[in-house]
Amino acid sequence: MSESLTTEEILNLREFKRDLFNLYWEKFGVFYIHVMPHPKLEIGKRGLLNAEKESGVVLVFGDKAVKILESKPEYLFAELQFGSTWEPTTIPWDAVFRIYDKYQNSASQLRFLQIETASTNNQESNTNKTKAATAKQESSEGNVIRVDFGGKKSE
Repeated sequence: MSESLTTEEILNLREFKRDLFNLYWEKFGVFYIHVMPHPKLEIGKRGLLNAEKESGVVLVFGDKAVKILESKPEYLFAELQFGSTWEPTTIPWDAVFRIYDKYQNSASQLRFLQIETASTNNQESNTNKTKAATAKQESSEGNVIRVDFGGKKSE
């Protein structure tokens, strides 16, 4: 999914995720949202733990797991229960990857985005190109051991 989306497509995707969430909230007793790591994702004091920093976290939504719920155009705010602690949670729609019900009768996998400013992307792209060029130079000029896997030569 390397192709970039237009602003209109991003807004449509956010609106679709929001509408889908509202449908699940109205129709299912308990459902789950798989949220990927995102710069604007906030999970109270808890944050993302260990492997969640790479693969995201699955959050439970239901009448007993949610205290406060506010659906906004760019994000979802909810006070969710983690163990015995209630954590204020801000979930950008761009970070929502999957939504599915408790029995997985209905499951939706969606595109998630990590949108940053263009200048940040350009800086990262330039840095990555420089690192790649440096690595290529080091490998060709560094201590390279050449092994001859040919058979014994009889003389």
